[in-house]
Amino acid sequence: MKPTLSTIGVLSTALIVGSTLMPAQVAVAQDADDLVEEVVVTGSRIRRNPLNESAAIMDLSMGELDKAGLTNFADALQQLPISGSAINSGFNVPGNSGFPQDGSGIGAGAVQLSLRNIGAKRTLVLVDGRRWIAGASASGVPNAVDLNTVPANVIDRIELLQDGASAIYGSDAIGGVVNIITKQSFQGFQIDASAGSFLSEGDGEAYNIAGIWGGGNDTTNLVLSMSYAEEGGVETADRARSAFPSPDATSCLAGGCSSGTPQARIFLGPALNNLDITLNDGVLNDGMGNIPQFDVNDPTGGADFHNFTAADRFNFNGPGFNFLQTPNERVNIYANVTHEFSDRLSMFARGSYTNRSSETKGAPEPLFMGDGAGSRITDNFVVAANNPYNPFGVDLSVADQTLLFMGRRPLESGGRLFFQDVNTYFVSAGLLGDFDVGDNTWYWDLTGSYGDNRGFQQKFNSHNAAKLQVAMGDVNVCNATPNCVPFNYFGGQGPDGTGSITEEMLDFVRFTQRDFSEQTLKDYSANLTGDIFEMPGGPMGFAVGIEFRDHQGSFQPDPIAASGETAGIPSGATAGGFDVFEYYAEVNLPLLSDAPLVEYLEVNLAARNSDYSTSGSEATYKISGLWRPIESLSVRASFGTGIRAPGIGELFGGAAREDFNFLDPCADVFGVIPSGNGGRLDVVNGPNPNPQPQNIIDNCAVLGVPTDLAQANPQLSAVSTGNTALVPETSENWTAGFVYSPAFAESANWTTGLTMSLDYYNLVIDDAIQGRSPGEVITACVDTLDPFFCDNVPRGVAGGVGLVSNQLGNIGGIDANGLDLMLTYASPEWGFGQIIATINATYLSEYTERTLNPDGSESSKSLEGTHPDETFFRAFPEWRAVTSFDWFLNSWNGNLRFRYIDEMTGGDDAKIDSVTYTDISVGYTPQFMDDSFTVTLGANNVFDEDPPVGAFGIINMSPVAHDLPGTFGYLRVTWRN
Repeated sequence: MKPTLSTIGVLSTALIVGSTLMPAQVAVAQDADDLVEEVVVTGSRIRRNPLNESAAIMDLSMGELDKAGLTNFADALQQLPISGSAINSGFNVPGNSGFPQDGSGIGAGAVQLSLRNIGAKRTLVLVDGRRWIAGASASGVPNAVDLNTVPANVIDRIELLQDGASAIYGSDAIGGVVNIITKQSFQGFQIDASAGSFLSEGDGEAYNIAGIWGGGNDTTNLVLSMSYAEEGGVETADRARSAFPSPDATSCLAGGCSSGTPQARIFLGPALNNLDITLNDGVLNDGMGNIPQFDVNDPTGGADFHNFTAADRFNFNGPGFNFLQTPNERVNIYANVTHEFSDRLSMFARGSYTNRSSETKGAPEPLFMGDGAGSRITDNFVVAANNPYNPFGVDLSVADQTLLFMGRRPLESGGRLFFQDVNTYFVSAGLLGDFDVGDNTWYWDLTGSYGDNRGFQQKFNSHNAAKLQVAMGDVNVCNATPNCVPFNYFGGQGPDGTGSITEEMLDFVRFTQRDFSEQTLKDYSANLTGDIFEMPGGPMGFAVGIEFRDHQGSFQPDPIAASGETAGIPSGATAGGFDVFEYYAEVNLPLLSDAPLVEYLEVNLAARNSDYSTSGSEATYKISGLWRPIESLSVRASFGTGIRAPGIGELFGGAAREDFNFLDPCADVFGVIPSGNGGRLDVVNGPNPNPQPQNIIDNCAVLGVPTDLAQANPQLSAVSTGNTALVPETSENWTAGFVYSPAFAESANWTTGLTMSLDYYNLVIDDAIQGRSPGEVITACVDTLDPFFCDNVPRGVAGGVGLVSNQLGNIGGIDANGLDLMLTYASPEWGFGQIIATINATYLSEYTERTLNPDGSESSKSLEGTHPDETFFRAFPEWRAVTSFDWFLNSWNGNLRFRYIDEMTGGDDAKIDSVTYTDISVGYTPQFMDDSFTVTLGANNVFDEDPPVGAFGIINMSPVAHDLPGTFGYLRVTWRN
């Protein structure tokens, strides 16, 4: 459909009305004071002319987001250049790699939004100007909203404030504010349906059907909505880039595969000559006459064992094991009613329910035992000599120096399957009214809200480490234990490849893990706003208000996981809450208008006090201004302070284990053990020793680490816990920018509108809540021998790193600055149609993370232009841009988009190439059907650009920066009456 467009641009304004996805309409009035109604715009509580807003705001209609061609509007928001790394459907980490330090869990199946790269928990999400309930991860208590819980078809538009606003809205509004505006007075009936998939691969199917009805009379309006969405999974094995842990590899020889193998890797201790062996294929171990033969002096001389090599490693990205895109199914039900009691008093009430079912999975759970295995049971595991399947004839344990580490991947158990079921309830009701004070009208509202989010997760094919210890320990104890069957850890896959672990063995040690989390929000607020008196530039406006919120949350892990008896990732329980009472005041001062070089000038002041039951009182303030020297140019600036109060997971979180890839500085200090066997010797580029510096060798000796220590498992573990002594993070944020819409463009023969905006932001966060990087803690201990670090780095009997302790604290900081650029152009109505073009780009000039050292100094790390090799993905490209062209001709419309992501440096210092994705769509709205029916056909990544290769964990691509491989095609139809 062709837009109704008389003039394009942003005139006399601090409001960016547009989108990186392409504005279908950007309307500007010649005389804003006469034609634009005063409204409340995100970033202020004062009713005002939206063209006089002194902050950068992006206004997105759902029609604009639909042009992304995605089933989930939150995924479309993540394509915005100002959006940083956040959880989405590409995160298949339900506990395979542990949990984040902040006690939030990993939110499998959730979609969040992080403005300015600083994390979703520092982006405030509002619905109709009011806080929404945070997510439920079923593995912790998150501090961020899962946008899946907001039904897309009831959204009228989304306003994104690209500035901090804690003085207006309170905690969390540091990186920006997302305000989702719903349809309040919808009339008629509308059905939207869409279907799509990756065209060449035939997977990743996505379906959506949504219906909305609205009706009423002059005083009452009711809106009802129901929607269903389903997104299919894509497996790692179905893309060449991720079929193996090394990109585009065809075997494990390229590296990255697991030492937890179906044949078992056995790293024996010094008492058994530090042998690193594995069972030969086809060997039978039945615990009776056929037990593998082992000779410590000639371990590979027979036909039963051989030295472990990279060829023996296991490909955990194989068919059926891991997702690149996780399946997701959502049902949303929504109702909203408004009623006018009189011209001056009305009410509203709304309710929303969302059910999300999602799935994640992993390869069969590796049974790691020995030094650094990650729990009190597995670290101290003992395989008894009289276990009928023990081929070594002695007790195997780290304490006896007969074992260092061993890993078995029990294919017989089946893969790890995680199923999430999340139910979200939200109800809100309130009264709104106005009254006159002299010649001015004042507006008030009273609102109460209640939200509840409950997450339940089941993990199938888990293993009980405590029962494994019984089944692999003294056979007499096992025989005396009900249902215990000795476990055949050393049996491999047997002659026929079906495996040596029987169902009877698994029945004793295998269990289904069930975890549950819940959090609630009670929110009560009262606001008053209006004009006080006339100033030289217009009426002085004010807003005041109070708010009380009560947050409660809990996470209850499965008892086996909570007790640490699981062979997987143990986790601790969380329970707690806090409340906050806040009051604020805001005033808008129009200082001057219609003067030489001052077409309009205003200053806005705001302050807020927040009193937390957990951390006391915190005050924030903000000052912003708008100067319009001429009608076509607006200059704006702001400075404000912000806070983010610690969340429930951060305050009360139980022990959360995070696994990370890291080579201990004390491993193989002489550099003579091949890297594939846990050392530093680079066998690819030549067998040249690669020793550590002498000071490291000396310090490792002081720590009691033997010089020939081999790190059998490249993955180490750290545990973090909540901290009730945490205080809120604080921030300072200042911005400056301009909007220019030249008057000559309105009458030129080549355009009907031209607009440019440029904004600079500078953000400093202090007292950031985080744990230290566990790898850096290990390095600092070895470098300095400082007890501050070394007390948190336990080492086992063999010298390997144990479970690193990493409690949360206010020890961090973030410095970020950059530029936002938008160009908008509208053509005349030429014979071939009308063109509207937009360029929207963000440049990240600096992103530095600071960490407080024990002596009070700070260490800093610059991340701009990088993609760190971290357990939980983050990307910091310097440039991100979306260039979009809309075309309109009679009943036809089309859209062409180019999405650019700049090059980055990976965690291994390798270059990650830049990439540009091309999307295209065409729509038709036949006039003979009274414009009631629209059909759209589109494709994303039409040129099938593969994502760049980089250090992105096990999938070799970035789920937060790049698209999955393949061209995604879709069909969407809309019928309205």
